[in-house]
Amino acid sequence: MPLGTVALVGYTNAGKSTLFNSLSRAGVLVSSKMFATLDPTVRAVRLPSNRRVLLSDTVGFIRDLPPGLIAAFRATLEEVQESALILLVTDISNPHHTEQDAEVEKILKELGVADRPRLHVLNKIDRLTPEEAAAVNGNQNSSRVSGLTGEGLEALLRRIDEAMPVDPLLHLHFTLPLSNGRAIALVHALGRVLHSEVRDSTMAIEAEIPESVARQLRIAPEPTLA
Repeated sequence: MPLGTVALVGYTNAGKSTLFNSLSRAGVLVSSKMFATLDPTVRAVRLPSNRRVLLSDTVGFIRDLPPGLIAAFRATLEEVQESALILLVTDISNPHHTEQDAEVEKILKELGVADRPRLHVLNKIDRLTPEEAAAVNGNQNSSRVSGLTGEGLEALLRRIDEAMPVDPLLHLHFTLPLSNGRAIALVHALGRVLHSEVRDSTMAIEAEIPESVARQLRIAPEPTLA
């Protein structure tokens, strides 16, 4: 995954998918919309600084997985292990949210990402009374939001922007096979394509793309004519 990947994690029913959909709409890409969704659980989102990141949804964590399902469950979490930033989503309206977060923390530790940069997203704030909402103590690493109503999402996007590491842009000329639609979509989603043309079975592209994307796709720049 590129450096600019944000992974949503949380206990089952924390509202991750609703938040995922709402965030991707709040930060919708005005251009290259056809490339904004790379698959059902990965979408490109534009941050307030105009940077683009990949937002990745994951399966909900649950307690005491049957042994036969543990390996399959872990295999779905590659995006978490390779993400630059983790959003730990909590259903703040659930009276057992502290215990659920503890289970999530255990799995993050097992995945080796307990020390990964993280924001704590206190979701479903709309389900609390005004008095209960006021009593929720946040901190500099937490945001109170409602994935359902959109409350707090713009502020959360700003927090994500501040927390993401710098990923330098490279101006490159390169070619990609037309058969590699995901790579072409990734370049459009996270970069700025200046020119492209089809040459037989390849696409020649001139683009500004993040260094991590070039590294991931093993893009070798073509020599440019003087």
